[in-house]
Amino acid sequence: MRKSNVIVEQIINNSVVEDYADILTKTEINNILLKKFSNTELKEDGHIYGKHYDKKFCIYAKNISYLGNPHPIFKKRIQIPTDFIDLYNSNKLKNIETVLIGVYSYKDTILFCDFDTSKYINNKLHNSSAHIFTIDLLNGKRNGYFKKKDKRENILTVFDDSNISKFLDLKLSDNKSCGVEVFDTLDDFFASMYKEWFGIDCYMEMIENKFANKYQPEWPGFYLEYKLEKYLEDNHKEDIIRYSQNKKKDDIDLDLYFPKLGMYGDLKAHSSSSTAIQGNDYETIMNLIENQSVYYIVCNHETKKDKDNNYVVTEFWNRSQNKEDLRSYGEKMKNSVTLTSYYILEINKYNKKYLDVFNQGKNSDGKPREPKIMISNKNIDNFLVHIVEFEDEIM
Repeated sequence: MRKSNVIVEQIINNSVVEDYADILTKTEINNILLKKFSNTELKEDGHIYGKHYDKKFCIYAKNISYLGNPHPIFKKRIQIPTDFIDLYNSNKLKNIETVLIGVYSYKDTILFCDFDTSKYINNKLHNSSAHIFTIDLLNGKRNGYFKKKDKRENILTVFDDSNISKFLDLKLSDNKSCGVEVFDTLDDFFASMYKEWFGIDCYMEMIENKFANKYQPEWPGFYLEYKLEKYLEDNHKEDIIRYSQNKKKDDIDLDLYFPKLGMYGDLKAHSSSSTAIQGNDYETIMNLIENQSVYYIVCNHETKKDKDNNYVVTEFWNRSQNKEDLRSYGEKMKNSVTLTSYYILEINKYNKKYLDVFNQGKNSDGKPREPKIMISNKNIDNFLVHIVEFEDEIM
């Protein structure tokens, strides 16, 4: 083992520190895998083979290391040499599943990361990289098992040595579960919905069902809230996610609570053209993340403006409330939205340094408004723990 010459983020004791990385040799990687993965052996081709129940597998293993300057210190990778495809194809003929495993080591921390091969086997490799971030390793360390889809639709699974059997159970089967109950619940929710929303239809549904926020002008976010609340109630999922809307002074101004995790969160409808996601009160978030994480459930959408569509939603909205000015709010009203993706962002005390601050200006009395957190698109990878793209699902 040798030390790297650059100080970057490392994981130890469920925490993030900055230090030089431990770089494992091929022999050290193999020794770790042979010790931790039962029923395995090192064969003449230099790779480790094993059997899990009746399924055969081969481990193609690489060291997880810092991506290098000028990349941010939270970004790591494994390198995938060209012989990976040859090994994969050869093993496939023998009914052997080839798994691409990165091994992360820092002091007493050892973690494994499976990089799903489906994307890499269809491309000619020229010593390409598969990426992983500090937040992924941290979640793997804290939870023991963590599965994620990133912005490029790569699927990675981080796990410790006590979850190797669970990893192999899921990897060598057709089970598509994330292994994270909250993520699976939200996947099912978004899969159950149409991806094109029309303002008048959404208003009518909320009015008919007497939703408390049925007349809000920014209807996409409130329709999303209405649909999720109804889904959780209808499917008896409130023990996994529930609404916890406290708007009183000194209460936590976040809409979601995850009972089994003891965490708060919020739901955001977000225009795909925006360069940043505006969050909640800065002080509230800073206080919460000293002892827990916060989840943001963000639904991305493309928008058609009502002013470009004869103000039909605007006029419906104003008539529904018996307003005289039928074009009130017409310049801002959305006519329809098309959902493009949803993702989950985790904010914790280790990645808070990548947050921005949104200053809201002043109230009508001249006093400054409380600032809010903001996550810029350029830093989103350091918060992203799950993403699902909808483009292929739009009908």
